[in-house]
Amino acid sequence: MTAGVPDNSRSPAHARQRDRILTLIALFKFGKALLLIALGLGALQLIRSDIREQANNMFEALGSSIDVAPILKVLRQIGALAPWRLRLIGGGAFLYAALFMTEGVGLWQQRRWAEYLTVIATASFVPFEVFELVRRLTYPRASALLLNIGVVVYLIWRLNHPTSWQVEQLELHEAARDERATE
Repeated sequence: MTAGVPDNSRSPAHARQRDRILTLIALFKFGKALLLIALGLGALQLIRSDIREQANNMFEALGSSIDVAPILKVLRQIGALAPWRLRLIGGGAFLYAALFMTEGVGLWQQRRWAEYLTVIATASFVPFEVFELVRRLTYPRASALLLNIGVVVYLIWRLNHPTSWQVEQLELHEAARDERATE
């Protein structure tokens, strides 16, 4: 309850309905955050020479079958990275994961600030995704680009068409602000 303004948001008449698409976007952001945390931890673990040696031995033991050859090539490149680069990759992955977690929590709670943050963050990476897609067209890259464009378009639409619950909350905040201003 804000000074003089009742909190009706918990009564059944004012219960907010969960936006399923926002929930899916939030879950998607949580999934990406978890993958980046795993990447960051993996990069930091590879700094230890004993772990790096064990990983190299394990992947060499897999042989050079056609199925694992591209994976082995990538893993060899990762294993050849200098420790400072691995720290940079780990730190970057953690920072990016923090952004995704922030977006995910805000979207899960259906916060308007999270919609703005997600539009800005997601749209800012679209040019890089287009560049990568032009450089080399693959289904995963095209899918990621289309998914991110869909997220941005939906969130922009949502920002321009607030739910009745969001309108009520905005009116309550404005009334409380006006009341404080007159005190």
